[in-house]
Amino acid sequence: MPWFALDDGFDTHPKVRKAGNAAVGLFVRLGVHATKHLTEGHLDGAIVRDYGTVATVRKLITVGMLHEPGHGCRRCPQPADGGFYIHDYLDYNKSRAQIEAAREAARKRQQKGRDNASRNRNQRGSDANPNANSRENGASSAPNSRQNAPQFDDGTAGQSGTSRRDTHEGATGVPSPPIPSHHYDVADVGGGSTGSSAADLDDLAPTPIEIDGFQLTDTMRRWAAATYPALDLDHATAQFVSHYRATGARRRSWPDAWQKWIRDDAKRAADRGSRPTQGAFLVPLDGGGQTTPSRPSTTDQRVRDGLALAARLRAKEAAARNEAQRETS
Repeated sequence: MPWFALDDGFDTHPKVRKAGNAAVGLFVRLGVHATKHLTEGHLDGAIVRDYGTVATVRKLITVGMLHEPGHGCRRCPQPADGGFYIHDYLDYNKSRAQIEAAREAARKRQQKGRDNASRNRNQRGSDANPNANSRENGASSAPNSRQNAPQFDDGTAGQSGTSRRDTHEGATGVPSPPIPSHHYDVADVGGGSTGSSAADLDDLAPTPIEIDGFQLTDTMRRWAAATYPALDLDHATAQFVSHYRATGARRRSWPDAWQKWIRDDAKRAADRGSRPTQGAFLVPLDGGGQTTPSRPSTTDQRVRDGLALAARLRAKEAAARNEAQRETS
C-alpha cells in the first residue's frame, strides 16, 4: 500500500500557512487520492471539484500547491484539459513504475515463502515416514529397520533400570507389572527382604487391584503387631489399597510395598506424637489442659480495677451522706 508523503516542515511552510487549514485539508485529500490510484500527481477536474470548494481550490492554485493547465512551473508537467496537478508530487512520492515494481517484488517474496513452507512440510512428512518411497516401489525396509533397532526389555522402557514413570500405567507405552492375583505370606518379615521370589512373580496372572483379593495374612499381622503395636493396622492397610487403586501404580512385590507403607505410616504417627500440642507463640487458655502457666488477662485486671474503684466511690458517698445526716440532727 503506497503512502502520500509530506515532509516534517510541511505544517510551517509559507505556502501552507498562507493557504489556510481548509485549503490544506483539500490538498491532503487530493494527494491521498493521487497516490491511491497511481496518477503520479495528476487529478481529474471532477474529483477536485467534488472534494473542495471553488475558494479552496483557488487558494491552492494561488499559493502554487496545485497547478491548472497552462501553469508556469518548470518542474511540474502540464495536466490534461480540465484537470490539475499536485506541485512537486514526484519529488516526495514514488512513481507508478516504482510502486508496481515494489508490489511485484513483494509478491515474489511471498510466493517464495509459500514454496519454502510447502517444501518444508513435504520434507517433514518424508522424514516422519522414511519407508514411504520403498512401499510405493513395492519394497519395504521395515524388516531391516526392526532388525537394526535397539532391543529393550519391556520393563525398562529403554533405560538402564526401571523408570519411575513406569509405575503409572499409561505414562509410557509399556506398563509395569500388575498386582499379583493370590494371597501372600510374608517370609522373614522380621528383617531383610520380604515377599515372593522372582520365580513366583513370573507365574502370576496380570490382574488389576480391584479383583486382586489382596488381604492381610496372619504372618503379616503378627509382624505388624510385634513391630508397631500402637498402629491401627486395618486402617493403614485400607489406606494402602485405596492409594494404589486410585493411582493405578504397580509394584513388583506387593508384600514389600505393604511393609514399607506400614513403616512409613508408623513413622508419621510417631512424628505427629512428638510435636508440641501448643505453639510457643500461642497464649494458653484457662481450662485448656496446658501444662504451661497462663498469663493473667489484662482485660480482666482492668475490669477488676474498675469494679474496685466503683466500690470505693460508693463507700465515700455513703460516708458523706451519713456525715450530713449527723450534722442536721
